[in-house]
Amino acid sequence: MIRLNGGPLTAQPTCQILPPTMPAYHPYCPYTLHPSQGGGWTAPDLARAQRLVHASGTRGDRVTVLDVTNDSPKPGAATARYVASVLDRLGYRASVRLTADQGKFGYLQGDSLNRPQLSFYTWFQDFPAPWDFIGPILTCASFVPASTNNANAAEFCDPQIDAQVRQALALQAQGLDAAMRLWTTIDHELADQAPWVPLYTPRDLTVLSARVGNYQFHPFYNQLIDQLWVR
Repeated sequence: MIRLNGGPLTAQPTCQILPPTMPAYHPYCPYTLHPSQGGGWTAPDLARAQRLVHASGTRGDRVTVLDVTNDSPKPGAATARYVASVLDRLGYRASVRLTADQGKFGYLQGDSLNRPQLSFYTWFQDFPAPWDFIGPILTCASFVPASTNNANAAEFCDPQIDAQVRQALALQAQGLDAAMRLWTTIDHELADQAPWVPLYTPRDLTVLSARVGNYQFHPFYNQLIDQLWVR
């Protein structure tokens, strides 16, 4: 998956919603083979995946992997075909559908009337806060049925997580430490429930000349160009 999306310099495997530079991020991966002490992904556990498919009673079902080709260059058609091949290995009958149809949040992915089975959904932060990766896309109120403006493509709604989100927002007014601990808990609970299957976090690669100095990287604004000097 990483190789298909630029390699380790541009993509990092992940199992959770919050990205590494986000406040409240703590590595967590309940789906990996041989869990590492740091909590990150190490290898696929295909045997466990096959057991779960068998237990679900869905083995042999037809699955369509939808990829919107004009949304973003990555993930692309090659990634969609790879995901379909993995589904085949797990016992499904998978096919790929490539389309250029795209609305605000993805006409086919977002609109519940289209009943999409599986597609890719890319999300970038508007500001560096855990709420921005959870509130607009994985809360009950974020699901807008029968609408192309629906950002909650997973149609996920858990009242308990919603209550924790409200509590975390209230705690932020009192101090960040307690709020960040709760956001970490929410992130890990979302990984356990798996409304998404997180694939990777994009990474930024900066190439500098030997004549450049005072390079600074900010986790939200990326490289701070106004701080650079060139000899």
